[in-house]
Amino acid sequence: MRMSKKGILAFAAILLLLVVSLAAAACTGDEGAQGPKGDTGATGATGATGAKGDTGATGLAGKDAPIPPGDGVRMTITKVEIPADRKPVVSFALTDNGGLPLLLSDLDGNPSFTIAYIEEDAATKLTQYVNYITSDVKGAAYVYEGEEKQPALAEVLGRPGADSGGAFADLGQGTFAYTFKTALPENYNVNATHALGGQVTRSARAYVDNDVFYLVPAGGDVGVMRQVVATASCNQCHDPLAIHGGTRRETTYCVLCHTSQNVDLESGNTAELKVMVHKIHSGARLASVRAGDPYYIVGYRQTVFDFSAVVFPQFGGTGSTIGEVRTCTLCHGAPPKAGSDAASYPAVQFPSPTMSDEDYAKLAPNADNYKTAPSRAACGACHDQIDWATGKALFAGPAGTIRDHPGGAQANDQVCALCHAADSGNEFDASVVGAHVIPSRSKQLGGIKIEIVRVTDTGPGKKPTVVFKATDKAGNPLPLSAITSLAFNVKGPTTDYVSSLTAAQAKSTESVTAANIPTRIITDADGNFTYTLANAIPADAKGTWAIGMEVGRSQVIKGNEGANVTVNQRAYNPVAYVPVTDEVAVPRRLVVATSKCNVCHGEIAFHGGSRRNPSEVCALCHSPANVDNPAGVPAASGGPINAPAQSINLKFMIHRIHTGEELTRDFTIYRSQGTGIFNFNAVEFPGDLRNCEKCHLPGTNLLPLPETAANTVAPREFYSPLGPAAAACLGCHDAQAASVHAATQTEPFGEACATCHGTGRDFDVAEVHKR
Repeated sequence: MRMSKKGILAFAAILLLLVVSLAAAACTGDEGAQGPKGDTGATGATGATGAKGDTGATGLAGKDAPIPPGDGVRMTITKVEIPADRKPVVSFALTDNGGLPLLLSDLDGNPSFTIAYIEEDAATKLTQYVNYITSDVKGAAYVYEGEEKQPALAEVLGRPGADSGGAFADLGQGTFAYTFKTALPENYNVNATHALGGQVTRSARAYVDNDVFYLVPAGGDVGVMRQVVATASCNQCHDPLAIHGGTRRETTYCVLCHTSQNVDLESGNTAELKVMVHKIHSGARLASVRAGDPYYIVGYRQTVFDFSAVVFPQFGGTGSTIGEVRTCTLCHGAPPKAGSDAASYPAVQFPSPTMSDEDYAKLAPNADNYKTAPSRAACGACHDQIDWATGKALFAGPAGTIRDHPGGAQANDQVCALCHAADSGNEFDASVVGAHVIPSRSKQLGGIKIEIVRVTDTGPGKKPTVVFKATDKAGNPLPLSAITSLAFNVKGPTTDYVSSLTAAQAKSTESVTAANIPTRIITDADGNFTYTLANAIPADAKGTWAIGMEVGRSQVIKGNEGANVTVNQRAYNPVAYVPVTDEVAVPRRLVVATSKCNVCHGEIAFHGGSRRNPSEVCALCHSPANVDNPAGVPAASGGPINAPAQSINLKFMIHRIHTGEELTRDFTIYRSQGTGIFNFNAVEFPGDLRNCEKCHLPGTNLLPLPETAANTVAPREFYSPLGPAAAACLGCHDAQAASVHAATQTEPFGEACATCHGTGRDFDVAEVHKR
């Protein structure tokens, strides 16, 4: 429709009158506080001015409809005052994630607050929090491993907690004040740093927030602080940290109650944060636990939290030494890290920092306390075999031997730093950094890096020749004599590994003994090494195949007290993708990133440390057709075991291992090596299992899977073979009902899982795992 200029002006005038009249109607209400202007103009008919209501807390959409609050909850403590009656008054604001104000009635209950101050020891300058809000607590009987036990302590006087019974005041516009019922002591230190922390929850704890406000009551800038570990460091693995029913999310808040005043009456163990967290993460490695004394804390409703089986997920860099607790900087002193979200060839091994050193220092300005402020409490939490009153060892220490404290008895912490300097620059000495050096990460080691230069003769029926070079960590060429172990893993096709050079090698590699390395390897004019495989690629092989390498180097270093230590270094596994019948090699689809594994695991290293690239090399053997070996369990471990074989397909096995204690059935892998029996039902995953992209590259956990994905042989499951989607999903969802559901959607010619669980479908994997 076309209009004249006059017609357009007349239409505009009518529209303007209509808008003004609607706005006037919307803004006629009882006098009250001015409503806020929202992002959607939700005040009045079009959000022009904001409606006046009884509280003005949300504004009006139209004549009288309040704007519903959005998702989330944010609490910001804006001011803390300590008046003459010494009852702290905290002012705070509440909003949703979009910044719109909330009412107290929008919460699960009123916010909770506590307050503590930092006490500094005059002699050592060590600091600790002391909480003002305390109460006397009596112990109670509890049940541990089916046996009723009496509390270790009948009563504790002055255990920290939250203030209760104070008064809330609504100041309007989503701002409030709370006046404590508890008064601070008359002689409280007005010059000390004080921290007032609070917590708030909403929507049945779906949304949680903590905030902490720091002040010096006498005035002036805050000087002494105690922020040792940033929450971001915890969330590398914990994803997110959520304690006490999910209500405690910030380390700066947790430490206000988990002071030296805090004791678990039932077990008798201290709940001071630095001691408790060190002990929890050491778990199964604690000398006390290995001596038969379990470590647990009794919580709400007398629930026992037993940490005696906790294995810290860090690897030591050589051998299958998961449980390495000497990696202090995972939590202390280094910015948190995250794995790569992009697929790359070769895969990225190590995660990257998520923030700069400067930004991390703002979150944890006292992160170096772990090395600059040694104390009996902090150090003795992990090294809990020492009786500080005598300096004698109570039982076997971390190395499996009884060892007294070389410094003898210690009545206080005044001389700890004299022997245990922060960092002397030397390894394996008494300095904190030196004493925590992991041998496989010693600066004395030259290191080893392997790069595949090229692979020839990769057609069907041919024996591939691999040309590779070896360098040390500085990039200097290594002589052949430096290589002490060598193996090649050849599998195909890359659409899904279902074939190998020989049937025997479906579960193994082609290894070259140390004695045969000089005779089997040729050194060319460029200093590269050449090896021709003993077995040919099958004559009927198709597509692209993968060749992975495992290479080791042994070196002797000076370890503790100058003793010689032999360290077997393992190279990060290179993988070459070679065309067999394809014109151009097509790498296998990357599903997980090694760098994501290493956020929690440090330097993942399985099977004696030789497998360090789970995103590529582990899948070569842990294929859909590979199963464990119950009949091969050594007699010393009770073998052979009469049980059906279990799938060790990587996606199935890793899902089962990480689900661990949440599994409904037994998950044990039987092998002919080591003890032969590996049970994973006690594994405690520290994060949220619904966060698939914690490990997966984006989208790789979604359906449908590639049509070339192979079925998984799993005789110990309710049915076998499992379809490609079922093998992934039943890894976590192991109950019989889940298998029945998957089986009903499976036929010999395929699965129908993506019909309901595919991207965009009613039960999309991304939706059912939404957190």
